[in-house]
Amino acid sequence: MEQRDLLKDQIEKLGKVLANILSGLLGLKSKGQTSQGIEITNQRLQSELDIEIEKITTLSKKELKDYLKNRHLKAEHLEILSECLKEIGKGEIEKNKQATEVKLEKAIELLDIADEISKTMSFDRINKKNDIKNVLQ
Repeated sequence: MEQRDLLKDQIEKLGKVLANILSGLLGLKSKGQTSQGIEITNQRLQSELDIEIEKITTLSKKELKDYLKNRHLKAEHLEILSECLKEIGKGEIEKNKQATEVKLEKAIELLDIADEISKTMSFDRINKKNDIKNVLQ
């Protein structure tokens, strides 16, 4: 029983860390420091959660699902990570359109995986996917 509580606590902490990382990115973007925000976000994801954005963008859907499963990410975590990818992609849109498209497509894929993991369809996730698709166009 205690092990289960410890795991639950770790999962909750993971969600808080992801939310904090996203908040930091959005805060820096709002101050016009987009490139610095992207750099810090990438560093924090790697150092605090062992998640590499560049690696995520190269994985197939099955490989990505395994990569995320090994890091104990739940559907709600994937939604936050998807939002990070979307914001990073939007921040890089003028520098490298192709890399932006890859990141935005992976953001949608993360939401698809969140649907699979949770075994539910979420209107919120559907709206997030549509928002990302609008950015892609």
